[in-house]
Amino acid sequence: MRRFFAIVALLALAGSAFAEIKLQQVDRKINLNSQFARISEAVKAKNVGDKPVSEVVFCQLLNADAVVSLYKVVNADSKAELTVTPTIVEGAPAGAACFSAKLASPLAAGDTASLTVSAVLAKAQVPHPKEISQVDSQLMRYKDNLYVLSPYAVSAQTTEVTTPTSTVKSYTDSEKPVSKSDNKIKYGKYDLIKPWTLQELSVHFENNKPFKHILTYVKEIEVSHWGNIYVEERYEIKNAGAAHSGSFSRLKYAHSYNGKANSFRDLRAVLPPSARSLYYVDLIGNISSSNTRKTVQSTIVDIDLRYPLMGGWKVDFMLGYSVPLTGFLSHTKGGRRKLTMDLASPLEDVFVEDMVVRVVLPEGSTNLKAVLPYDMDQSTDVKFTYLDTTGRPVLVLHRANVASPEHSAKFSVEYSFGAVSILREPLLLISVFFCLFAAVIAYNRLEFTITRDDKWAAARDKEVLATYMEQIAAALEDEASLMAGFEAATRAVRDAEDVDAAQRKRAAVEKGCRDLEDKVKPLLAAVESRSARVAGQVREVLERAKALQARHAKQLSDRIDLVKKGSTMGEVSRKLAPGQDALDAARRDLKNAIETVFGAY
Repeated sequence: MRRFFAIVALLALAGSAFAEIKLQQVDRKINLNSQFARISEAVKAKNVGDKPVSEVVFCQLLNADAVVSLYKVVNADSKAELTVTPTIVEGAPAGAACFSAKLASPLAAGDTASLTVSAVLAKAQVPHPKEISQVDSQLMRYKDNLYVLSPYAVSAQTTEVTTPTSTVKSYTDSEKPVSKSDNKIKYGKYDLIKPWTLQELSVHFENNKPFKHILTYVKEIEVSHWGNIYVEERYEIKNAGAAHSGSFSRLKYAHSYNGKANSFRDLRAVLPPSARSLYYVDLIGNISSSNTRKTVQSTIVDIDLRYPLMGGWKVDFMLGYSVPLTGFLSHTKGGRRKLTMDLASPLEDVFVEDMVVRVVLPEGSTNLKAVLPYDMDQSTDVKFTYLDTTGRPVLVLHRANVASPEHSAKFSVEYSFGAVSILREPLLLISVFFCLFAAVIAYNRLEFTITRDDKWAAARDKEVLATYMEQIAAALEDEASLMAGFEAATRAVRDAEDVDAAQRKRAAVEKGCRDLEDKVKPLLAAVESRSARVAGQVREVLERAKALQARHAKQLSDRIDLVKKGSTMGEVSRKLAPGQDALDAARRDLKNAIETVFGAY
């Protein structure tokens, strides 16, 4: 009996907590134009309680196979992304996935927050029928809740469903108002919806887009301080659309659009612009039917599979390439090394059920630290290759349910590497295999690939230039910190006793600025050697920074003079106001100039 009353009390407490929030307006859009269900909700949440609220809970109803690949909540006013964590909510129906979004600042009683919720669902579209012939169109069924699933009361809401074509076999129309125009179905406005109100939304529609599911994706990045960065990607891809039934006719496939149904035969991979030494193989061997073209921004590989991938069919293959160290491997301030690479698969418009990224670092690397754009499971391993004695440390990253392009981002790995460690293998080779080592050096220095064109050289120069620009931008950030100290010293001068301390602070700041100028000079010269135009832009930014420093110094001098004359703080603030306004304007101009010049890098 006591346990019963405890449960009742807990549920009452949870209900009262959710009663503090009311969703005044929710406008939901469900996009079914691809293999994913991309959902966007514009939410206005009001605190109708008497206490501040720091979190808002959102829920999404899933069918038996659907998974949430991405869930993001953004403040519509500040555009700041909120911290979102999965949560379990009392009273939620079966199949509901709930997430708690932590507000940047508590929502006071009576206040309203405008939020934008974005979700990407995979496996939410189910083939119906499950099997089709080669000439049939693929029909999918999507199910959701007609009303926005929420633990809160919803004052008003609308839903818009977008399908790939106007061919919709059936859709839920039991709750009015509902209308269909071309490939859009609109529901609502619905008013005064109670928490956890359930009403099925079902749409049966044509979708011949290929459902490219990567069952397993293993990416191995191997770093060699003596040469390049080698990348090998292993794929197991399945067409997860309606399964193919009956016989397959190559004649129909080649000469009839209807004969292709929901199949696909090619894939597109977008690699770094300096990628080279590409290879594409499957279990049989090398495949030479693909095309590669280079641009300044990327290397595009159009992969032709050995055979069309009909519904339910699978294929395995490997894609490999190498990139130079420049632009991907850099040194940090603490003497550590930093590797920056693309994290997810380079294939476009795919869903990865299981992704593993293995970063193989040189033997002797220690203190591995990954900086990731989203949560991933991390572990370590050891890999032995030629000439290894203790093995190479491997950082293993794992994540399930990855969507493209939402999860396409860069990651970095920082590690320590002693100067002596790099000599371990050369010394071993010199002592045992001197002749073989000489042959390997000769072999590595020969170029067996097609001559590098101007685009490749331009891409590499751009990567080198980006490295120098990042270092100059870091120096400007350090100078901004010094200027903040300068301004603090200026505000601290309130009487004659504060003058000496302010003068000492000024001397320290000016010395720090001179040191940064000495640091930037060789970097600017390196930029000048690669692009006179960019160097001119950087020089203009540096001149603005120096002018801002002079304004800070003048503001401090003027304040000291006024304080020495015995002026009151009100008089000081009034007389220095024009100078402060000019200083603030100069600071904003400098910030805009830095974003303009360095934003592309």
